[in-house]
Order: sequence, then C-alpha cells, then structure tokens
Amino acid sequence: MWAKCGFLFLAAIGVCGCRTSTLSNDTVEVPARPIKRHVQPVRMTKDFAVPVLMYHRIDTLSAKEKTSPLMCDLTVSPEQFDAQVAYLVKNGFSLVSVKQVQDALLGGLALPERSVAITMDDGYKDNFDQAFPILLRYGVSATVFLVTKTLDTPGHLAWNDVNVMRRRQVGVGSHTVSHLDLTTLDADRLDFELRESKRVLEQRLGQPVEAIAYPSGSYNDGVVERTREAGYLSGWKKGGGPVQPGADPLLLPRVRVRGCTTMDDFKRMVWSGVYANEKAKTSIHSPYLQ
Repeated sequence: MWAKCGFLFLAAIGVCGCRTSTLSNDTVEVPARPIKRHVQPVRMTKDFAVPVLMYHRIDTLSAKEKTSPLMCDLTVSPEQFDAQVAYLVKNGFSLVSVKQVQDALLGGLALPERSVAITMDDGYKDNFDQAFPILLRYGVSATVFLVTKTLDTPGHLAWNDVNVMRRRQVGVGSHTVSHLDLTTLDADRLDFELRESKRVLEQRLGQPVEAIAYPSGSYNDGVVERTREAGYLSGWKKGGGPVQPGADPLLLPRVRVRGCTTMDDFKRMVWSGVYANEKAKTSIHSPYLQ
C-alpha cells in the first residue's frame, strides 16, 4: 500500500511506515516497504566480477524529445527500468553499491557471488521522481553521480531530493562541477572541477565522497593522476565489462544501458559477470534467456 505523509514526517519513516516527498514542486510517493520475496542464502566470493550499469535519465520521452537521437539514447523509460530491476531481483542478483565494489577492490573483501551495481549519471530530476520509487519498491540500492553546478536547477535533482535518496540505499558520487571534458582543461580548472565538486558534496551531505564518474567517460593520464591527488578512491569510466579484482581503481568500467537496450541485451549485460567467473567451464546454461 502506498500512503501519503507530510514533510514533517520524513524523519519518522520508521513510525509512519511511508514516505511522500514534498521537498520539490512535484509530490512523489514511494512504497513504505519493498516487495516481499523469498531470499536465498547469498554466497560470497573474493573472485568477483561485477557489471556496473550506467544509466542517465529514467523518464517518458516527450513528443519533442522523441525527435532527438541524443535524448532517445539517454532515456530509459520507467517501464523498462522497472522490468530490468524486476529481472535482477527475480534472478537472484545482489544489488551492491559503488562503495561496496570500491571497498572490495581496495580491501580484498568478498562480494555476493552474483552482484550487479546500478549507477545514474548527471543528476536528472527523474532519478528521484521515477527511478527512486522503483528502487524502493524492490528494496535495492543504486549510486547517483552528481554535477554540483546543476543541483537545484530545473530538470535536475534538488539537494533535498538527494538527502532523501541517500537515506534510503542510494549512494552519492561526484560527476564534477560543470560536466566538462576533463581532458581539455588546464591544470587549475581541472583541479577545480575535481576538488570543488568533492568539497561541496561532502559539506552539504556530511559524508565522504570517494568516487567520481568522468564526464562522458573522458580521461587521460593527467586526469587520472589529479583525480588521485584530489582524494578520490575510485574513478569510473564507461566500457570494459565487469569490475574484477586487480582492476585499476581509478579506471573502473561500466556497462551503459541505453533507451534502445532490449531486454535480451540487458540480460547479457548482467550475466556477464557470471560468465567471466565461469568461462573455464565447458557447460554453461544460458540463464540470460530465461
């Protein structure tokens, strides 16, 4: 059941059993409890291979947006996103955070044997209005990479949205101040984009920000070195398959989910980690065709 709670009851979510956000112009209702499901014991492994999914917008395209190849590429519909998350839950995947993947990589820790991470770039408002209720419905985590300059601007997340999300299994990372191609910047501007974003996020959220997603996946050796010097522990690009032990923590791969991604494409993406760990076996069923 969905219920409406006023802003004053946000802090009392455990008592009222529901949450309705009135922290922005639109009222967004989210389920009080995730969908009930039978939970199998989760096997842990240090020999992990984790596909990290990269989303941008989760929304319904307007008539004008449908004429834009860029918007069609960036936008996954809420129905698609719901079906994709439902598939992960139904097939026993553990939804882990970017921080969990980072800590496993840096500390040699174990992760669930069948892990996937969800990330969303740029901080679009629909991440809160559309994606967040779906994440809560299924009781799974995600990470948003935020452009600090666009927070509290039309079409983007508000700071209050971010605070609500991070209290409910959504991690936060940097996507720089202005979403510029970092490889084109001089040293001073590059340091500003990296350090100021981290500083603002940490100050406003009251928590460490250790991960950054490079805008448009663009990087070079200088960008990576200054990212390390700015205090980030993980840097996320695009492409390259699942994250596995031994990967460079500042050049971690993600798998992009597009508006045109079919369900069969999606299944291949999320099973890629399992295949990476089982590639030596001669008989592998085709679970992605379930």
